[in-house]
Amino acid sequence: METATQHALAIAELTPIVADIAAFSDTIDGLDVIDDEGLGAVGDLVKMLQRRRAKLEDKRKSLVGPLGKVVSDINALFKAPRESIDLIVRAGKAKMNKYVQAQQAIADARQRKEREDAERDRKEAQDIADNLKRLSDAGNETAAVVVAQAEEKIEKAAAPARVETTRGEQSSVVTQKRWKADVDDLMAICKAIAEGQLPTHFVEPNMRALQDFARELKEEQTTHGIRVYQDISTVVR
Repeated sequence: METATQHALAIAELTPIVADIAAFSDTIDGLDVIDDEGLGAVGDLVKMLQRRRAKLEDKRKSLVGPLGKVVSDINALFKAPRESIDLIVRAGKAKMNKYVQAQQAIADARQRKEREDAERDRKEAQDIADNLKRLSDAGNETAAVVVAQAEEKIEKAAAPARVETTRGEQSSVVTQKRWKADVDDLMAICKAIAEGQLPTHFVEPNMRALQDFARELKEEQTTHGIRVYQDISTVVR
């Protein structure tokens, strides 16, 4: 069936159901549970609504089932080429990352050498300046000029090395660097949180494990910062 036909059938099915839902809503609003009879009456109504909902879901599935098969077939057609593209993209990114890491290692080594050379030049210039300063203080005019030149050389040597960014001509490849963290010592983190050195949101409780703990304990109490209590809910069968 076409989508428009399925939509029309869905509207036809839903129109009377929506009216019934409004009636049930008014009914349950007017009921007060003050005794066992009232409890049973509300329970009967809830059970009836649950059956209605199950039938509603069955009808929905019967209408969307044919459409779902079409969607599934189309998705299957696109799955293989989509996964092939993803595989090629991952391979390409792996090659780019390998190159970027290699270039970064080269740049880091070059910058280290530049810093070492700059520091060596600065020290040599400083030594010369110190010696000439002593001569200048003694009245040597030539030494005074050399001192000024040496000081300029010291300033240049102390300047930080400029980092150039290289971009591709045929693409807009952007290399991103992010600082990341992982857990090296969980107990140390907990200790730092307890001492106020780290925020509490650095560690989140495992709620599933806490619920298992409560089911095993089966006793209302507070222990080690965990409050165990009994939650009461009503189930209609």
